[in-house]
Amino acid sequence: MNRRPPLCPTLLAAVLAAPLLGCAIPSPIPPPTQDAWIARQTVLTQLTRWQAAGRIGVVNGQDGWHASFQWTQQGSGYQIDLSGPLGQGRVVVESDGAWVRIQTQDGRNWTASDADELLEQALGVRLPVNGLRYWARGLPEPGSPPVLQTDASGRLTRLEQQGWIIEYPVYTPTSRLNLDLPERIIARRRDLSVKLVIEQWTL
Repeated sequence: MNRRPPLCPTLLAAVLAAPLLGCAIPSPIPPPTQDAWIARQTVLTQLTRWQAAGRIGVVNGQDGWHASFQWTQQGSGYQIDLSGPLGQGRVVVESDGAWVRIQTQDGRNWTASDADELLEQALGVRLPVNGLRYWARGLPEPGSPPVLQTDASGRLTRLEQQGWIIEYPVYTPTSRLNLDLPERIIARRRDLSVKLVIEQWTL
């Protein structure tokens, strides 16, 4: 019985490697540079007057509500019109940058210095208004160290800040050249989930 001579090590390595040549794993795409994010952050920070309209849904444990909203930001002041939350009909949240006032459709009013706490105390609604003023544009809130993930264009895809995880699955073009803004935002913190669908940006 004839035996074949053993393959030399060099030839054996070539034979074993041959099937792998056609399915080589591509090199990973390098992470985007900080330059794109820094440039985008500069533009968004200067965007202090804007209006966003759409829908909001909030789930808090076993409870939930949804509403239509229109958010008008003028510098440090803002007005948020909510239509339909918790059977209230219409709720208006206004701020001059220092104080916040809530007014319901039946004429009740509350005033405080913190919008998040005021909403929870007055209506039992937990909503991160202070953060959303910045998160809506795709910016972290100043004063609290964020953890950021961006795409190649410098747009936020994920933000972690103050115990919140904010995700940006969809962006939409706006009237300002080369500036697209979030169309959908999902913010989660423990048992609280806030989803925004922005149907129209006005800059």
